[in-house]
Amino acid sequence: MRRVITALLIAFVCVGFSDVQAQKKPRMQRVYMFGFAASFTDSICCLTDIQRIDSAWIEPTHKFLVDRSLYSLQLQNHMESVEGCKNAISSVFFTLKPNKLQRMWRKMRKRYERAEGLRFSVLPENRFRFAAEEYREIIIGDDVVAPPSAPVADKSKKSKKGK
Repeated sequence: MRRVITALLIAFVCVGFSDVQAQKKPRMQRVYMFGFAASFTDSICCLTDIQRIDSAWIEPTHKFLVDRSLYSLQLQNHMESVEGCKNAISSVFFTLKPNKLQRMWRKMRKRYERAEGLRFSVLPENRFRFAAEEYREIIIGDDVVAPPSAPVADKSKKSKKGK
């Protein structure tokens, strides 16, 4: 009986601890990042310089950048509006330690500089700078709302079978 009670207490503590871990909110932290954008239809490829972002939001459990897609959209919009490169595919690489990112940046630069038939360039920080994104917690309510495209049943009309 004593072993059963001990096992139950351990199970409750583990469940409680995992609940606390799951509810950790992202925290603001310094990250280092660079962007990569390519338009293979135009044979254009570019890297941004490595930039330090002091107010990026990091998910504490997995050490992942929150809203990383918004950072890549910043680069994609810049490529389309300023550089005139349509259909650019962009991505963002980040780490908490600059040395690791420096090696990754050099490796990518080497790979795309050597590519034949590809115009490669490096965007310096004075031409493009990532802006820190604002963290907003997503709250999903209990109310289920029908999408606007769903047809609404009109209760005032009687069916033809009823007549």
